[in-house]
Formats: sequence, C-alpha cells, structure tokens
Amino acid sequence: MNRNKVCPVCRTEYYPHIEKCSDCGALLLSPEEFVRAQEERKLAEETVVGTVVKVLEGDLNWMSELRTVLLDAGIPCNIQSDAGCRKGCCGNTVQLTVAPEDFKRAQETIEEYLMELDPDLRIAREMFGKGKCPACGSSFGPDARECPDCGLPLLISGEED
Repeated sequence: MNRNKVCPVCRTEYYPHIEKCSDCGALLLSPEEFVRAQEERKLAEETVVGTVVKVLEGDLNWMSELRTVLLDAGIPCNIQSDAGCRKGCCGNTVQLTVAPEDFKRAQETIEEYLMELDPDLRIAREMFGKGKCPACGSSFGPDARECPDCGLPLLISGEED
C-alpha cells in the first residue's frame, strides 16, 4: 500500500517522513486525509449559500485565490459581481461572500493565509497588540491614530465597520 504523503495544494507526492511541501510549504497529508480534504472541499464548493455577507472586495484573481483558500478550509463561499456602470470607470471588483455564520471563520482563515504569505504580518500584528508601532517599535496610546514617532497610520479609515 502506498503510504506516501500528498500536498493538498499542488498535489505533489512525497515520502512518508516529509512533513511540508518543498514547492508551496503546505503541510502534507496522508492519502486518507487527502481524500477526506478533497471530499470536504467538493461539499463546500457545492453548498449553495443563501443569505450572504461580504468578506472582502477586490479584483477577480485575488478573490478567486481567497475563494480557493476558503473552500480548502471547508467554508462555502461565492464570488459575486455587480454589473457596474459598464463604462469601465467603476473598475472590475468582485465580492467574496459567505454565509453569516461562516463570516468570522472566513476572516480568520484569510488572515492566517496572509500571515503564511508574509510572516512579517504576524510580527507586526503582535507588536501592534502590545501597543508598539510595527514600523519603529515606539509605544503608543490606546486612542492613537498614528505613531507619535514615525507617523505610521495605526487606524485605516473604512476598516472600522
């Protein structure tokens, strides 16, 4: 019986003693885990999401990538587009949507994915949580909107809602 592990992202096969994919860094799965993950992804993909809430909005390629991340985590989601003005001035943005009960888990999954893409984000988040500027390390108060030393904006308008 083949006991090799499989990368859930790029489907590369590895010897059983290897833990991470050398191409994309994903944790490898046993053949049984891989089949189960594929079944969960298919189920999430086929689940019709009725009432939806917007998780993010952006260009089609980025939202498609994040959709794949959510589906791989077993979170049913959709990409929706408004027709826009059709004159080209409104851009080509689409919305990544999930059911209201999956919203928090979707946000956490995307945040974790972003931290994997750029580990410095994790360090910045930890510093910010300790009241330190992620850029220069200076302390700031709980109501600060920007770093008192370097001027880095600590609160971005529009993300408050």
